[in-house]
Amino acid sequence: MIDRQARDKFCELLRHLASGQITNDEFQDNLPLKSTDPAVNVIFWNGAWLLYDDLREYKLVGKYRLSSQTKTEIARWTLFLKGDHEYRWPRLLWLYRFPGYLLTILTVGIINVIAQRRLKQSGDIEVWPFLNREEYQRALEQPKYLKPANQAL
Repeated sequence: MIDRQARDKFCELLRHLASGQITNDEFQDNLPLKSTDPAVNVIFWNGAWLLYDDLREYKLVGKYRLSSQTKTEIARWTLFLKGDHEYRWPRLLWLYRFPGYLLTILTVGIINVIAQRRLKQSGDIEVWPFLNREEYQRALEQPKYLKPANQAL
């Protein structure tokens, strides 16, 4: 299920965070994480949450600025969020919550290896959250942010 309102809100917040317009706390305080759209939650927990630490408030500028490689990855996330693709990857959110950390410790990291293997069998991890390169390439050919103003989104 695609929750267009939540995706658009998350996408806007993500772009503002990455460009240093808002702080990490402003980003987190306004997230639409109650959405039933799995893309919103998974891209947050498996991507955006890893961009900053939440022990202090700051913007991603100066010594905290993101690398160009990270910005390219964020651009791919926003391309996905602005599109109409269902999120089809296996949902492994539990790995990023307390029970997942505990399982990682108890299995000496083996659970992470199993999860990574499962992900690699599901699609092309290089173009996540898109499932494969073809899907990603089609989205690149019609980016929502670069359409002329007189053309309908």
